[in-house]
Amino acid sequence: MRREILTGIIGLVFSVVALGAQTGNSPLHSDQNETDKVIYIEEVSPVDLGFDTALYLPEGFDPYAIPENIMDVSFIEDEAKIQLDFDVEQYLPKHFDPYKKYFDMNSIQFIEEEEVIEFDFEIQEYLPADFISVPAL
Repeated sequence: MRREILTGIIGLVFSVVALGAQTGNSPLHSDQNETDKVIYIEEVSPVDLGFDTALYLPEGFDPYAIPENIMDVSFIEDEAKIQLDFDVEQYLPKHFDPYKKYFDMNSIQFIEEEEVIEFDFEIQEYLPADFISVPAL
């Protein structure tokens, strides 16, 4: 009788531990993964551009510094408007609007030109004797 009770208790303990391991609530379960213990060393290799970059940067330049005033940051502006020496409207259709969609670009069907391929050998020597070629459409 003691043996059956002891076997039942041991079975119950193993069941609880196994169920806890599956749900993550086991006392044997650790919250910290093994990968959290690994220390990664990131090697920073210098890049050689072939010239001294300090000559092209302002004095005291720090790429990691935050600017005091964001408005002091200079941006590359758009290209200036091109002024032509003539009136372009003379060369365009009446009521021309370059932004208007005149037709659907997907409706254009591209027709490839047939390329003539010339071989430097006799093709008939490599084809079956009863081969009949189909004329191109």
